[in-house]
Order: sequence, then structure tokens, then C-alpha cells
Amino acid sequence: MSQATEHGEKSPVETKEVFERVARTYDRLNHLFSFNADTRWRRRLVAASETAAEGGSVLDVCTGTGDVAIAFARSNPAARITALDFSENMLANARAKIEAGKLSERITLIKGDALSLPFQDESFDVVSISFGLRTLSDRRRAVSELARVAKRGGRLLIMEFAPPPATPFGLLYRFYLHRLMPFMGDLLSGYRVSYSYLDTSIAAFPVASEVPVLMADAGLRKVETERLTGGIAYLFRASKP
Repeated sequence: MSQATEHGEKSPVETKEVFERVARTYDRLNHLFSFNADTRWRRRLVAASETAAEGGSVLDVCTGTGDVAIAFARSNPAARITALDFSENMLANARAKIEAGKLSERITLIKGDALSLPFQDESFDVVSISFGLRTLSDRRRAVSELARVAKRGGRLLIMEFAPPPATPFGLLYRFYLHRLMPFMGDLLSGYRVSYSYLDTSIAAFPVASEVPVLMADAGLRKVETERLTGGIAYLFRASKP
């Protein structure tokens, strides 16, 4: 995860502090936000990459504690994975997990800015970002950067939480997200404000309508949308012509 929202709730420095604070409990946070479905969602993302299944280069942006990068490495023995995040604490947790899984030779960790990726044009067969786009200060620029570093014929995948849908399940999830999550986050980490910010960032980002437009505007084609777990998250995939 990285940077700040477009709605001015926090500056990039303040947002970085949020993720530095929650790094220790970040994995549990994702499990809680997703009703423990995030592991299954990551498998869907990796399966949708296609090119990576045949080996190749993968970039995971806003990698957090490295779960997506690890999922790529385990599913695709021939793939070469680069994982980028701006948080030192997140990267430290990712490094520990990667070393424990004996994947250090397969996954390269880099500290960097999602809005100014330190890679040449057309460097990767697959580019992904999970649960990080909504936190960036300039989502249009972020998607443009992701598209820039993807090779022609490559795949770009975006997975993101969505505002609760207007369904009975969505109403239940809305209560869970707005009322229970900050309280549970406080119990887990002692930083209720941090967890409230993450909840607010989910509610403020209309992913289903905005992300396909951003991908198309970045020059990507064959944009596909998949609702996950009743619409509490979405997976978007597109190709670079």
C-alpha cells in the first residue's frame, strides 16, 4: 500500500505513517476486511495473469507484506518477480515471509514510489497492484505508470476493495466495515485512527465505475471486470496492445 487518497484526508507523509503503523497487523487486517477471502482472491489474480503461468517477469506494486508476490512465485516456478512498496515496515515483513518461504532468489524487493516507478518502459510481462490503488494521491497517474512498464502484449491486473453494495449482504458489510473494523483494529494494533482511515478510503473509491475508465485511458485493451464475494472487492484485468 502506498501514498495518499485523492480526497485530501491525509498527506503522503501522514499516509505513510498509517501503513508503517499497521504493518505488523496488516495481514490480519486484509483477512478481516475480506471475511478471510483474500487468499482466494489472490489465487484468482494469479490465474488471470496468463503470461506469468508460462514464466516471465512480474511486477507487484504496493506489495505490502508480499502476499501477492509470494502467490506468483509459488504458482509460477519460472516467473521472476519484483515487488515494490514505499513502506520500510511493510517491506521488512515481506522480506521475513519471503525468506521463510525460501523464495529470496525468486522475489526482488524494492522500496519505491508507485507514482514514479523506477523501471524502464515495457519491462514486465505482468504488472499487478492489490488493495493499493485507492490509497494513491493520483490514481490516473498510477494506472498510467503501471501501463507504461508493462510489455506490449502483457497483462495488467488491479484488485481492490469496493464500497459496500446496496444489497442485504452489502448493508451487513457496511456495518462491519464502519463500526466493527475500527474497534477491532484498535484491539489488534492500538491504532484506531489508522484503521478508520483505511475504512474511509474504501468507502470513497467507486472502483467499479472508475478503474475500467482509467485502464482504457491508459491505452489498455480488453478490460474485464470480476466481482468478488458479493461485490466487496473487484478484480480488473486488461492487456497492453
